[in-house]
Amino acid sequence: MPQTFHLTRRHFLLSALAAACPMPALAADKPETQSYGADKLDIYRAATPRGAVIYVHGGSWRRGSRKAVDAKPDWVTSMSLDFVSIDYPTLPKTPVTGQIKAVRHAMDWCFANVAKPERTVVMGHSAGAHLVAMAALTGWRPLPAGVIVNDSGAVDLITLARAHQGHLPFGTASVFKDRDQWGALSPTYNLAKSLPPLLAITSGAHGHATAMSNFVTNARANGADATLFDGSDYRHAEVNRTLGTGKIPDLERAVTGFITKVLQR
Repeated sequence: MPQTFHLTRRHFLLSALAAACPMPALAADKPETQSYGADKLDIYRAATPRGAVIYVHGGSWRRGSRKAVDAKPDWVTSMSLDFVSIDYPTLPKTPVTGQIKAVRHAMDWCFANVAKPERTVVMGHSAGAHLVAMAALTGWRPLPAGVIVNDSGAVDLITLARAHQGHLPFGTASVFKDRDQWGALSPTYNLAKSLPPLLAITSGAHGHATAMSNFVTNARANGADATLFDGSDYRHAEVNRTLGTGKIPDLERAVTGFITKVLQR
């Protein structure tokens, strides 16, 4: 019948085209999910991995999900790196100090099961950037190959408050209520003497540029190879969600250049 012949011929042509032009390998639609203690992480495998990127999501220390990865898995796996996105316990059940411990636990699990620390870059955004900085840059061992701190005013709570007339912005203030703890919970004032290379990214969010700049200055004073990307023309969410989409080429060049550099050491 004509209709059946048309369908069969179409399938034949599509099959021949697929055989002649195989699709490039992309990250799996369904990642491999593993548990590290009480929480889970997703691993997006590269075809021939030469290392890994661990990603810690944001969410004001209260919410968020390892599933909120946008275009990052395909982007990272295209660099021949596994991409690992973690969940971690949140407020009100788990205080920030407990969240830092969970991120360290996830890092250790990945170092043992995905890629060695010297072949791993750890990256976080917003609250996740604060947790990554506290987990990886304040004396924890082993050190990863590099750390990407993507836009968190909380890296320096004291400086952030100064930019807001002495008070933290609403979402941060509800988490860091005790002023006496601002210094202890700011990575800027707790940086180790031995640090991995780091890339700090700032957006146009009020107070973030000053806080992130002070963070980088202190890291450099401790001998770190620290770079600050000025993303003040972009929104807080934008510097994260667009990664891997090509919408902010200079930001993507900075991130890919950093990853390439630290994994060549």
